[in-house]
Order: sequence, then C-alpha cells, then structure tokens
Amino acid sequence: MTNKIETISKTVIVTGASGDIGIAVVQRLLQDGYKIAACCHSNAARLKALAHNDIAIYDLDLSHDESIKDCAVKIGKEADQMAGLVNCAGVAAGSLFGMTKISDMRALFDVNLFGTLLFTQFIAKKLVRQKSGSIINMASTAGIFAEQGTLAYGASKAALLHASRVLAVELGQFGIRVNSIAPSAVNSKMADAMDDEARKKLDQLGSLPGITQPENVADVVAFLISDSADAVSGETIRVDRGTPF
Repeated sequence: MTNKIETISKTVIVTGASGDIGIAVVQRLLQDGYKIAACCHSNAARLKALAHNDIAIYDLDLSHDESIKDCAVKIGKEADQMAGLVNCAGVAAGSLFGMTKISDMRALFDVNLFGTLLFTQFIAKKLVRQKSGSIINMASTAGIFAEQGTLAYGASKAALLHASRVLAVELGQFGIRVNSIAPSAVNSKMADAMDDEARKKLDQLGSLPGITQPENVADVVAFLISDSADAVSGETIRVDRGTPF
C-alpha cells in the first residue's frame, strides 16, 4: 500500500497493525530498532501518520484466503531477514450460547483462527528456511476463563492458544519460538464495545489496580521477539493485572 521495504536486517511482521494494540506494538518495536511490515485491512492512515521510514504497509484481509496469500508473498519478496511475526489481528463478538448464531461463530473463527493460521503458515515457511524467528499470537484471557457471553470469542482464542503450543513443538527444531499473550480487557476500542457491566466486572477481577494499556502488551511482545527470550517457547503470558484462576 505504501513504501516497500528495501534490504532488511531485522523485520517484524505485525498483523492488525492499525488497531490499538497493534499500533502500540509497532511503535515499541520501532523504538527497539526493528523494521516493520505492518498488515491491516482498515485505518491504514493511523500507520501513515507515524511518518516513519521503517514501516511498510500491506493490505491483509484475514477472512479471504487470496488476500492472505498475496500479502504473505509480497512480504516474502521484499523482506530479507525476518525477526518474527506478531499476530494482533482479530475480531470480537459476545452473546449468550442460546443467542449465538453458528454463521457468526464461523465468521469469527475465520479471522481469529483459520486466517491467522494460514498467514502464519506462509510466513513460517520463510522462517524455517532461515532457521530462526519468533511467532507471537495475541490470544485473550477469554480463551482461559469461562465467562458468560464469551463462547464464540473465547473458543476461538482457546483454539489459538492450543495451536500456538503445537506450533512451538513442531517448529522448535528449526529454531523458531512460538508464544502467546493473553490480555484481559485492554484500554481499546475493542474493549469499549463490551457491555458496561461485563467490562466493569472484568476490570475488578485483577489483583493489581488500574487499567491494562496497549503499551503493557507491547512491552511483552518486545521481550518475546527479542533474543532475551531465546529459551522461551510454548508459553502463554497473561497480561491481566493478576486475575486469579
């Protein structure tokens, strides 16, 4: 969509890069010296407004296989050495089981699970060839805790958590680390769409006071993508201010 990446020493691919968590991740990784392949399907203006030479923006619609393939192929051609992939893209929906339409559930899984895994499959092929890399999947505590109204969203994130652990086992032999981050409600437009009472209840579950910010999540991404986490794989790090099980 905009400037191509030239010769790259360290590139991190970020999906959902124009979302609140995604853009915090982009900004933090830029501070750490990475170049960013920022993938989004809307709000690209937020990324362009950063006016940074080390960002290349790509269109990615995780609900369409052709868009996924086209984006991955373009990045593969333009990025030399990849440091890793951060899958931030996702959609949220909430309803009680009796009111959940299976068609809506399928659409949510297409983005949160199937589209994410297909894109990861394409990118992982390059990581396997270079025998290094870090893959980080943005899950949710909704995939860990059983809360009313989280059937579809929570199930999609629980499936992503399991997939991440399996990928860690399968890709470890190639020097690729795979981890998940499971935030609770983060100060974001996605969380703002929650029912007020459900959001209040979720915020009150944390042992630590305050509200989880996108930057809190981005800090964990920065650690997991770095060499400081070279012995960490197959893990899920919760960013939920100490919500008890």
